[in-house]
Parts: sequence; C-alpha cells; structure tokens
Amino acid sequence: MPDDILEAMRGVDPDDSVQSVVAIAADYANRVPMSAHSHKRGQLIFVVSGSMRVETEGGIWITTPGRACWIPGGVVHKVVYTKASRARAAYIHESYLGRLPNKCCVLQLSALLRELVIAAVDLGHSYDENGQAGRLMQVLIDQIGGQVETPVFLPEGKDHRLRRLTALLYENPGDTRSLDEWCQLVGASARTLTRLFLNETGMTFSAWRQQLCLIRALEMMEDGQSVTQIAFALGYGSTSSFSTMFTRAMGEPPTTYVSRHEHSI
Repeated sequence: MPDDILEAMRGVDPDDSVQSVVAIAADYANRVPMSAHSHKRGQLIFVVSGSMRVETEGGIWITTPGRACWIPGGVVHKVVYTKASRARAAYIHESYLGRLPNKCCVLQLSALLRELVIAAVDLGHSYDENGQAGRLMQVLIDQIGGQVETPVFLPEGKDHRLRRLTALLYENPGDTRSLDEWCQLVGASARTLTRLFLNETGMTFSAWRQQLCLIRALEMMEDGQSVTQIAFALGYGSTSSFSTMFTRAMGEPPTTYVSRHEHSI
C-alpha cells in the first residue's frame, strides 16, 4: 500500500484488519498522483472538498463532492487529486463484497452515507462488531449497495493506436477534428478506428468524445471556470449546445449543477 495511505491510517493496513469496515481521512495536495495499487477490500472513496480522478486499465472515473467512487477488491487503480482535496475512504471487508457492485463506478453520495463514513473515521480502527459501532458499519455497507450510479466514466481501449488518439484528445478535448482527420496521425484507417472504438470502449468515436467533454467539464467547474469558458474550451460553438449535452447526461443544466454543488460544500 502507498506510504501516504499508511501514514493517514497511522500504520494500519485495512487488508490486515478483521473489522468489517476500516475508514480513514486524508488531505492531498493539488495533482499529486497516488501510485498504482490494489486492496483485497472494496473501497468507497470521496472528497469532502476538491476533486479526484480514479484511473484503471479499463478507464477513468471523475469524482467531485456529492459523489463517491466505488472500487471493488483486487482492482489495480491510481488516484490523482486534480486540486487540493480532503478525502474520506471506507474499506469494506471482502466477506461483504458479494452484495456490493462488482465493477468500478461513481455513485451518488447520499447525505446519510457521507455522514456514516465520517462517523466511521471517528470510531477508529478497533471497535465492537457486536455493539452499536458494528451495527453502524452494517448500515454503511447496506447504503453503498443502494446508491445510484452516475454517468461519469470514460472507458479506455487497449490498442496502441486507439490509446494514442484518446490520450491526445484527453490533453486537448477541444480538438474537433473528425475521425477521418485522425487517421494519418495514429496510423489507422477510419474504418479500423471506428471498429476499435466500438469493440474496445463500447462507444462510437463521437459518443466517447462527448463523454470526455462531460468529464473534463466537471473538472473545470471544480476549478471555478464559467460555463461559457468551459463550452468554448471544449470546442462547442455556443454555450447553449454545451448546456444541452450536459443536461442530457447529468439530468440538470450546468448552472444548476454548479449552484447546487457550491451550496453542498
């Protein structure tokens, strides 16, 4: 386990604990990446303030306040805090994972679950499983299974040509070149790239790029950029066209999302 996690836990490795839930609190500096690692336990992680990106071989998940990332046991992952962040994490013993999601996902974080994790941090790493604390942990585990998944996942392919294209777009999501225009740069025909996107990400090129724009928009909102700045930085011709995409994906306009997010911190 990375040293920064162990330090936050005062030397306690959650995988070595017999407790049903082990919870920690930690502060992280801006854009300091955590090295790739995995746990036997499942992990629910969220930021009280700030923003983080969870990366696995299969893709990228963005998590801002009000949402949590669930990482099943055994999944190798890296966490990048995209700005200075205060994080909370709950590690769930592997014996309970059968009733929890079996894939990485970002979940809506209910006020109850958020407070349960914070309470679990306060309880420490040794408590009576048969007492009040143990019952609280069981409610926490049940709550994880009841959260709604949110659409902030960006799938990644394995083919080197596809990964080159997606890496370039991730660095510059406002690049509006068509798939035909990318062919020569990445060394594959449009037909091949179309097939690779569908087979390896499950999405068309245009759908993948739109999802990238959604994820980058959430990061940029967290950095305090305006909706207009974000829309043009992402290659949209107008604020309204960006707002339409965002509303369709997130269920609310970007201005409402920003206002609600600011009041929830």
